Amino acid sequence: MKGVFIVENMKKDLVLFDFDKTITDRDTFFDFMSYACGKIKVSLVIFRLFPHIFLHLAGFIDGGKLKELFFRRLIGGWKLETLENAALRYTEERLPQIVRGAALNEIKKHRENGADMAIVSASPSVWIKFFARQQKMDLLSTELEINEGTVTGNIEGRNCRGQEKVERIKKHYDLSKYENIFAYGDSAGDREMIALANHKYYRVLK
Repeated sequence: MKGVFIVENMKKDLVLFDFDKTITDRDTFFDFMSYACGKIKVSLVIFRLFPHIFLHLAGFIDGGKLKELFFRRLIGGWKLETLENAALRYTEERLPQIVRGAALNEIKKHRENGADMAIVSASPSVWIKFFARQQKMDLLSTELEINEGTVTGNIEGRNCRGQEKVERIKKHYDLSKYENIFAYGDSAGDREMIALANHKYYRVLK
């Protein structure tokens, strides 16, 4: 039919952001735990787990297992509602102080271009999800095990780091549908995710 143009197979962009030290200017694990549990309790737990921390740095303990040791001692036994209330307050009161302006600018730019966007993080979803909703981003992250409304302190499934980030991304998205894939990260745990992209950004958001 003359005068009618049908555009097929229009491909969108996919944008993948690490969270800790990429969108934020620091690791949020201890930042959130200090906010929710108090700095004194966190310091005491760090002191008690120092031998395990040393073994992790030496390569003998997996990062996910070390996280679980902290989770059990800090928030194990908490009601999920209590934890989520603390996470919401953290999002409203604390995150604005530590989120990078450059990251927000990148998020806004890609949103205006109609891209699909996701935060892909090794940190648990509980203290990231409210920010992700605010920014209209998907969230692929480590999940905490919840038993009858109570936090056990264990990780549900696998720690979302390294190759696990790639597995989550491929499970959630059909990458063949995207013309461009942008990936932003800052650490060794992001390298596999960044390798997926044709636009790679490593430690560029300041």
